[in-house]
Amino acid sequence: MNFAPKNRAQQAVAAGAVLVMLTVSGCNLTAEQSTTTQYAPSDGIVKDLGPVLLRNVLIVGTDDDSEGRLIGTVFNTSDEPVTLSIEAGGTGAMIEIEGQGDVKLEDETEDDATLTGVDDIPGSLVDVVFEVDGEEATFGVPVLDGTLQEYREFVPGGFTPRPIEPAATEEAEEG
Repeated sequence: MNFAPKNRAQQAVAAGAVLVMLTVSGCNLTAEQSTTTQYAPSDGIVKDLGPVLLRNVLIVGTDDDSEGRLIGTVFNTSDEPVTLSIEAGGTGAMIEIEGQGDVKLEDETEDDATLTGVDDIPGSLVDVVFEVDGEEATFGVPVLDGTLQEYREFVPGGFTPRPIEPAATEEAEEG
């Protein structure tokens, strides 16, 4: 009995199947896995400036106002207290952060971090200058409005939802 030709055919088919499998699935071997990419799953910026960590920092404002409320959390990773200076639109705020402490800007009652002169509309980025311990950096901070429920309470002057349908005019009602 001679099984060689039959074995060779089976081996060739098996090798072809393995080659097809490697070709089809091999693209994942060198492709970057999106689950390994680190990113900030938030609406605000995530930046580091010296010992201060800025987390989910953004501005909440309206289309027709020149004020914006800064919200987010800032952490001090040093053991000593630091002063964080924030400036945008010609106005600014100074925030004291205890050593190894954090400040939630939306919880501030004395200085509610409202910046006047921020006339950029929601959806845009505002250049905000942050300074701590002589180190200064300018970051593009997103401006949002009260469209999202979680930001409505922070809109300076309150949030007024836009009508879903345009208001009827007298001409349209008569016609």
